[in-house]
Amino acid sequence: MEILIKPEKFRIVEKEEQDEYNYSKYELFPLEKGYAITLGNALRRVLLSSIPSLAITGLRIPGKLHEYDTIKGIKEDILEITLNLKKVQLKVDDIESLNEIDYPILLSLRKKYKAGQVIKSGDIKTPAGVEIANPNFVIAHVNKDMEVDFELYAQAGKGFIPAQELTFQSDIEYIFIDGVFSPVLKVNYLTENIRVGRRTDYDKLILEIWTKKNITPTEALKEATKILMEHFDFISKLWEKEGEEGAIEQMEVSVEREEEEEEEAEENIFGLPKDLVETQIDSLDLTKRAKNCLKREKIDTIGELLKRRPADLLKIKNFGRKSLDEIKKELSEKFDIDYEKLHQEERGNTFDEA
Repeated sequence: MEILIKPEKFRIVEKEEQDEYNYSKYELFPLEKGYAITLGNALRRVLLSSIPSLAITGLRIPGKLHEYDTIKGIKEDILEITLNLKKVQLKVDDIESLNEIDYPILLSLRKKYKAGQVIKSGDIKTPAGVEIANPNFVIAHVNKDMEVDFELYAQAGKGFIPAQELTFQSDIEYIFIDGVFSPVLKVNYLTENIRVGRRTDYDKLILEIWTKKNITPTEALKEATKILMEHFDFISKLWEKEGEEGAIEQMEVSVEREEEEEEEAEENIFGLPKDLVETQIDSLDLTKRAKNCLKREKIDTIGELLKRRPADLLKIKNFGRKSLDEIKKELSEKFDIDYEKLHQEERGNTFDEA
């Protein structure tokens, strides 16, 4: 007789495909009392927050510098167009490939339209391995005969990332768009009592999943299960290799070593004193624009600032050459630090070591 009952059946009891979403309903049983809530809540949280996908995060229109402008011949202004582009659903052949995409993917929308026609997401040209999951979605309406020329950029991610947190080296015509990555629209779980032998208080987990058209509920559930298993598998392997006492001792030693290494790293940033490294950037007389750009990137101390190369700072949205010159001047006058030379020497040392 087993003390802890294990699930024996998992099945899809309902499946539906609509124009705007996919839906599936699953059942898992039997489960120990309370386990339906434990498993249902864990799966729901991962499904809603951690399933990766592609989303359009940038737009470039020749001659247009910001989203508050308009395009002659198109009913919607650029702000409305960007809001619609957030709803364009991009599908990849293999969800695993998203982990390897660390650069923006270029899409294009180049087509001649006649007055009265609409611009649809299906008009967007995508590279191999990427397709539009909702091709009939309307992006904008055309008022006159014209040729549309848009450049779109898609990135891989999860959840929701505001435009100001997206890092991408761009020119003045690049318009950032919030990254709406999550392909799962809604998750609901219910519990029911189920009979096993003479007992009637075992659990049945009922899981309902609604997704966008770029992924099926089963694919999303498979990915969520994999994510949870990887987390638990990491812990279980510790016990297998070292035994309980050995694993705990190993973790304690590794935590202490990591803390020591972090402290040493903080103290040895370019050989500068710890108190200087921990000085807040508010001590620098920078313009509000420059300070806001740095704080948005979570650069709060001199040490965190010095870790960034000049080229890295110039990639920050709204951070320009003038702001970089301000930083160089302040570091030089207040702390006698030659910011440019500091990173030139670091690059030289790296080459020497290589």
